[in-house]
Amino acid sequence: MNLAVRAPGGDLNLQATLSLSSATGPDEPVVKPHHPITCSSSLRFEEDGTFACGHAAVPPGDIRTQSCLDHTVALLLLELCQNL
Repeated sequence: MNLAVRAPGGDLNLQATLSLSSATGPDEPVVKPHHPITCSSSLRFEEDGTFACGHAAVPPGDIRTQSCLDHTVALLLLELCQNL
């Protein structure tokens, strides 16, 4: 199953892809009003490890944030490999 979300023009929509691929189950804590990765506003990764948008923040060690970071690094490595 391909979870990549394409933006207009065929480019990869990284934020939408990460949002879809990092969806958590019912046992995970709910972030109100939404997890920052699902927000279309500007995102911040603070020095203390807090991940935030203009509406919500998650603390350091958040599982969904770590999954997004891991996925981002994997996608970047795949992009770099294509250029070798």
